[in-house]
Amino acid sequence: MKILILIIWGLSSGIMVGAGVISLLVLVGVIPRMAQIGKTSNYITFYEKILVLGAIFGSLISIQQIKINLGVTSLVILGVCYGIFIGFLSSGLTEVLDYIPTISRRLKIPSLYLKYIIISLIIGKVIGSFVGWNIIKGG
Repeated sequence: MKILILIIWGLSSGIMVGAGVISLLVLVGVIPRMAQIGKTSNYITFYEKILVLGAIFGSLISIQQIKINLGVTSLVILGVCYGIFIGFLSSGLTEVLDYIPTISRRLKIPSLYLKYIIISLIIGKVIGSFVGWNIIKGG
């Protein structure tokens, strides 16, 4: 009985968190904005469906610890695609929420320095990913 309660609790918690993340991305308008910038507005519903399916399959692979042996070349290609996706997603979310302009106005940072702030954020993300994946071995 205790295990059944834990299974139900874990599943419902995971579904709630996943639904929250997906609804945040859809309701805030990150996907439509990314499609607008990429001039692919006809595919917005496709992007949303792929995002949900990717979250579901990614969660299942993560929970079940499924190992897929694709080789080094496929790993590099998938890693680059994943990095591009995360970069677009984070930059789209930042743009939709007007994070950088809002922070620069509140901190009274001249617009001349904004490009250096963005570059430092990118470099920090790359170094943090490198440390997490190669030195700490995934946390």
